[in-house]
Amino acid sequence: MPLLKAEGVTAGYGDTEILRDVHLEVGEGEIVSLIGPNGAGKSTLMKTVFGLVHPRQGSIRFRDTEIAGRSPYDIVKEGMCYVPQVANVFVQLTVEENLEMGGYLLEERELAGRKEQVYELFPKLRERRRQRAGKMSGGERQMVAIGSALMLEPALLLLDEPSAGLSPKLVDEIFENIRRINATGLAVLMVEQNARKSLEMAERGYVLAGGQNRVEGSGAELLNDPDVARLYLGG
Repeated sequence: MPLLKAEGVTAGYGDTEILRDVHLEVGEGEIVSLIGPNGAGKSTLMKTVFGLVHPRQGSIRFRDTEIAGRSPYDIVKEGMCYVPQVANVFVQLTVEENLEMGGYLLEERELAGRKEQVYELFPKLRERRRQRAGKMSGGERQMVAIGSALMLEPALLLLDEPSAGLSPKLVDEIFENIRRINATGLAVLMVEQNARKSLEMAERGYVLAGGQNRVEGSGAELLNDPDVARLYLGG
C-alpha cells in the first residue's frame, strides 16, 4: 500500500469547484512533485489532503486509514505535517520557541531530543535559536517552518512552494535541505513554482491543470516529455 493515496477527489470553496476527480499517490520515503500553471488546484489539493478543505467526493487514505474530511489536528497525529507557503512561522517567537510550538503534542521530556535532531539537520538554526523568527531572512524562516514541522517526526511532509520569493542561492539551499530530510526516510509531497528543479529531485511527479490530472510519471519522464517541457517548464 502507498503511504498516501487519493482517489476521485473533488473539492473547492463555496460554490466554486477547484478539483475534479483528482488522484495522487506517495510511497514510503518518496519525493513527489505537483506542478502545473497558476490556478491549477495544486495548493487546494495539498489543503484537501491535510484537512483544511473538505472533499466533496473521493477517498484520501494515509497509512491505509481514511482521512478525508478529518481535522488537521487528527491528521497530524496520524503522522503528516504541512508547511504552508505563507504565515508558516510565529514571527514574534524565537527559533527555539517556534520549534517547541511545532512539538506541541510531545511530552516535555521529548522536546529537548527532538530539538537537537532538528538542529543537527539545520545547524544555522542552532546558532540563531534565540533570535525572533520575524527578524530572519526568507530562507531562514523556511528552515524554521520546516524544522517546526519535523518536531513530531512525521512520515509525510507537505511543502507548499518552499522556494517562493527566495534568491537563487537560497533556493539551492532549501532544495538541499529537502534532500537531506528525505534521506532520513521522510516522504515529501511538494508543490513548487520551480518545476524543473523539483522534478530533478522527485521520484515521481503529477501535472495538474484546470483542477484535473493531465500527466504523471517519474521525475525524469516528465522532464524529458516535450509537451510538459513546452507547456509547464518554460522550454
